Amino acid sequence: MVSVSPPFFPPELERAIFEIVAHLQPATIPSLLLVSRRVHEWIERVRYQTVTANGELSSCRFQFLHRVIQSQTKPRDFFTDRVQHLFVEDIAAEELEAVLSVCTGIRFLIIFGFTESSSAPTLALLQSLRPHRLHIPLQLVMDARNSATPHPMFTSLTHLDIFHNPYDGIDHLASLPALTHLALLRSSSQATQILARCSALELLVDMHADEPNPDYLRSNDDVRFVSIVLSDDEYVTDWITGTRGGLDFWARGNLFVAKKCRGEIKPSSRCWIEDGDGI
Repeated sequence: MVSVSPPFFPPELERAIFEIVAHLQPATIPSLLLVSRRVHEWIERVRYQTVTANGELSSCRFQFLHRVIQSQTKPRDFFTDRVQHLFVEDIAAEELEAVLSVCTGIRFLIIFGFTESSSAPTLALLQSLRPHRLHIPLQLVMDARNSATPHPMFTSLTHLDIFHNPYDGIDHLASLPALTHLALLRSSSQATQILARCSALELLVDMHADEPNPDYLRSNDDVRFVSIVLSDDEYVTDWITGTRGGLDFWARGNLFVAKKCRGEIKPSSRCWIEDGDGI
């Protein structure tokens, strides 16, 4: 009979090692799941934590998650707190509905586009979610603004990125109870009004998909305003960085504001990050 040696490391340390590997190298997850029963249990929780459209840099591909949910091989509550970060891009709204109906513990959510044959998502679809960071098309925000009562989805929301400009629902933004960070596409013309109305904001990002014309960039006396360039190709990588607590565009904006408050940005009216800023 072949004897089986007990684990060499204490269980807590062994689990931490495997989970760190899974987080840093998501491509190793299928192999890690085969190591042992206990490792499978640890890593399966990590496997569904961050989901992107094609699985790039993340622990799971959206279509894989969708197939597992549709197969009903796992109880519905299995996914409640396992899927924490979801990046949806050019996906059918019907498939998104199947996923969001069970993955109600999502904290970071991006809805980046839908197939032309599919209808856009509705607020009812997002009714059970309480994300902390949300990146969504303008139409969903407009629908929420037009509702009679504040949508429950916004109750815990601290970071909101709206893929559109201009946006005239400033009063609606001011009513969001936990909102501290806001990003709008090319928003410098609205910055003064938004910052005055939304006094709880700690950061307003003037987002650009490519390098703006220098004539467009405007100075602003409010230290909370910063222009940031982030291309569509870089967006998913930046978002993944944020899910890991890294230096995403929100974090870079926070550092810029902190430097301005300390008088380290020259001239003090500059509202865009430069190479010498060390951000």
